[in-house]
Formats: sequence, structure tokens, C-alpha cells
Amino acid sequence: MSTLTRITIDVPGSPTVLLIGRGAIGQVADVLAGASVAVRDRRVLLVVDGNVMAVGARIDQSLRTAGAHTATVRLTATELGKSVASVESIWHAALAHGLGRTGLILAIGGGIIGDLAGFAAATFLRGVECVQVPTTLLAMVDAAIGGKTGINLPLPGGGLGKNLAGAFLQPRLAIADPDVLSTLPARELRAGLAECIKHAVIAGLPHFEFLERRIELLAAGDPMALGELIPLSAAVKAGIVARDPLERGERAVLNLGHTFGHAIETMPGADLLHGEAVAIGMVAACRCAVVRGLLAVADADRIERLIERAGLPTRLPSSLSAPESAGEIRRRMGFDKKVDGEGLRLILPHAVGDVRIVAIPPAADRRPDGHPDDDDGVQAGIAAIASAR
Repeated sequence: MSTLTRITIDVPGSPTVLLIGRGAIGQVADVLAGASVAVRDRRVLLVVDGNVMAVGARIDQSLRTAGAHTATVRLTATELGKSVASVESIWHAALAHGLGRTGLILAIGGGIIGDLAGFAAATFLRGVECVQVPTTLLAMVDAAIGGKTGINLPLPGGGLGKNLAGAFLQPRLAIADPDVLSTLPARELRAGLAECIKHAVIAGLPHFEFLERRIELLAAGDPMALGELIPLSAAVKAGIVARDPLERGERAVLNLGHTFGHAIETMPGADLLHGEAVAIGMVAACRCAVVRGLLAVADADRIERLIERAGLPTRLPSSLSAPESAGEIRRRMGFDKKVDGEGLRLILPHAVGDVRIVAIPPAADRRPDGHPDDDDGVQAGIAAIASAR
């Protein structure tokens, strides 16, 4: 195992850490011991994405060799399966395994598995420890960091609402092994780059220019380039989470592209990965910001070019380009977690390195004063991603 890179997330009352190292998967028990997480004679429940059962088996062997009592739950990672029923399956497995308050749940997979296992850990016996073992780029740099857990809920009138039920539970730690990315499908790898681009837009020009220089290598899965990117990108989220662990202010900027993206991702027939929907959502957010006079066209173009170079979509799939799809996307945005009694809150870039929360008032409160209606920016963003490139 290579030397571990350590990124501390100093959340008040719940400090946690991300450990990054090649070969860490095969020595998880040693990594846990080094982080003062005991496993000998401890009951451990592994929640594993069915696509990475081989990774789960290696972790299971490491834990058993160290004296842990293990059991495994295999789940299929889909947005429809990110449900109460899946969380219940984890709860029942924990009961069958005799997991007590001193037990440990390991989430092994991408962001969906991390959310499900984290939510189950937060609620089982009112809370047991959880360790995140992300196996996708998106989870390594984003989803496994910060303690957000959750499931999707059906929306009134149809559709699926992303992460509308959940809890904050900081993982005891997260362990990222870049070697597992060598088996990740190319499309999944590119989807993870969307969150890395988001972090770069938030962080500023040095980070953004790093991606501009290496984006083709990263999209091709170059191990050295990814080895540089993972700690750089993860540190952006870690720093924001440490300053605002419960998303009462700054942390909301991490939702750049997500309000549009979540609505797009759950549309019937979209067939988009989360990162792909976020990529399209970032383009919509940029075009919305341009219409509202917040972002220069040149900056919006620059961000969109980087997304394209990463091999990510910048427009809606053809199945969603009809006018009725645009209306449905706007309707679904109204159920976003960032909606409150004062309207929709969008995360919009003002420049690379300057991302802010912008309030979109309810329709009844908008001013017909000869200037573009407050919602025009939202509609313009949707229209931009529905247009031909």
C-alpha cells in the first residue's frame, strides 16, 4: 500500500478524515486500525454495490482476518432503488447480524450506496458508526465527504425527488483507493469529472486551469493525473464542509448545477448518470447567470468548453428536448430542497472562483418593470440546454 494522503475534515464535534492511498482496499483493516477504528470482535455490516462485489470480498477478507464478525448486504445502485425499501433491507440485515450500538456499517460503492448506507447508519438504533469506502471518482471527491445521507421520494403529481429524506452523519472516516478506478467504466469516470469541474469553478482559476491542462488525460483515466486530481478536488469540498457542516450558508454553493441537474436526472427517459445531469445543470446555471447579468458570456463559454472536453453532455438528451419536457423540468425544480417560502434558491457562478446563492422569488412577487422577469433566467437556462449545440 502506498503512503496515505490524509485530508482532515474538522467538523465541530464530529471530526472525520479522508484517507487516499493506492492499495488501501486490500488492507482496509490496517487502515482502520491506523485511524483508531477497532474491528476485532466487532460486528461489521458491509453494504456493497452489486457491481463491485469483488471489492467487497477483498474488504470482507481483510476484516475477517483482523477478527471482525462480518455480514454483507448486496444492493443495486439505481435512483429508483434509493428508497425506504432499500434502507429497510439494511436495517433488517443489521438486526439479523446482531449489530448493536457498537457495530459498524461500511458503505462500499458509489454515491447511491454511500447515501443509503449512511442513512441506515444514522437511523439504526438512533445511530451507529459508518465508514465510507467510495469506489467511483464522483464518490471519492464528493459524495463520500461531508456526512449528507438520503433517499429519494415520489413527488406529488409524478416524478422522483432527489434526496428529500435524509440525515447528516459524518462518517468515522472515508477510504479512497484510486486503483479501483481502473475498472470503472469510462462513462462513470467522466461523470465523476463533473463534480471535479464544479469544485474548480468554486475554488478559482488555479484549480480550474489545472483541469484545463489535464482534462483529456483525466477523461482517459490516466492514473498519475487522477492521483493529482483526487486530493485536490476532495480538499475543496472538505474545506467547505468543515466551515459549514449542516449547510446553513456557504456549503450550499456545492449544489452548483444540482437544482437543474436533479430535475433533469429524474425525468422519464433521461438515461443520465448523476454527474452527466450535473454537467448539463452547470451549463443551465451558467446561462441563467448570463441572462441575469451575473456572469460574462466568455466565462460561461469557458466553463462549457471544459465540460465538453471532459466528454460530458452539455445539452438535454433528444428524448427530453420537447417544450413539455422544459416545463416539467421547471416544475420539478420547485420541489428542490433549496426551495423555501420565499421561492427558489439557485447556485449561480459570477466568475470562476465566485459562486453565490441567488434567490428567485415566487411568481406573485416578481416585478413587471420592463426588465426580464426574475424567472426568465431559469427559463433561459433550460432553453439553452434544450437547444442544438
